[in-house]
Amino acid sequence: MTTRRHRSLLAALVGLIAVGLATPAYSLQVEPGVDEDGFSARARRSTDGIRRYEANPEAGPYVWKRDLPCWSRFPEIDRESNEACWGGSAVQHDPPECEDGAPLMPIWRRLRTEETWHLQVGWHCPEDLIPRVTQEDFRRLTIPAAPARMQPDGGPVLVNKKTIVYTEAEVQTLRTDLLGYGVDIEATPVSYSWDFADGQPPLVTASQGHRYPDHDVFSTYFHPGTARITLTTTWTGRYRVDVDPLHKWREIDGNALTTSTTPAFEVVELRAHLDG
Repeated sequence: MTTRRHRSLLAALVGLIAVGLATPAYSLQVEPGVDEDGFSARARRSTDGIRRYEANPEAGPYVWKRDLPCWSRFPEIDRESNEACWGGSAVQHDPPECEDGAPLMPIWRRLRTEETWHLQVGWHCPEDLIPRVTQEDFRRLTIPAAPARMQPDGGPVLVNKKTIVYTEAEVQTLRTDLLGYGVDIEATPVSYSWDFADGQPPLVTASQGHRYPDHDVFSTYFHPGTARITLTTTWTGRYRVDVDPLHKWREIDGNALTTSTTPAFEVVELRAHLDG
């Protein structure tokens, strides 16, 4: 049974979990920010540039190439082409250790009308080219809220008697677009916070609850009145980007919340009295 006496322990366990039916497609409206001026964003833009160049070398004002940093050949000069290259002191001198494969060499670009190569991005990893879904992105999605259910259904509810609550929450699969890339996102419910609107702290549990007689999440009202029960569901997420050659699921840092509420109901007190 889950009662308010278990709240503190359950809340602690749920907190650890949280940190750790197909629906329509949604679009993440990503606004320009620091991240899109960062290393991974530059790596994606440079990779797109070199791909377009390789597909049609005669198109566009630039020539692109992947090559070693200047410092690893000859200071400031490419021995083979005798072309100047800039940015040798700015690149990462040692290739990084990558999770998804061998590191990728730096990307350089020069105008067709010039001889100097300019560094676009230094050594980078395959995973740097995959757009990252952030907690802010995750929370922008419309996750269908888990419904708030109760017994007795719709009331009235008796004072000093159990009011049972439960929900039906499943893993939600969402389809969206992020920075021009198709993305699958899975949202998984991990905790449930029930606010009984009776002045007491919400009841937090990892269980979705069950109907009578298998109920394990409930509370008791002590005073008559009108109330609504509000359910806040915490979701964790993972994502998979179409352009990822590994088709790998990646965890989203942080979580998202949804809220649902029961209709208003009466809390009543029955009193026995003698006739005659």
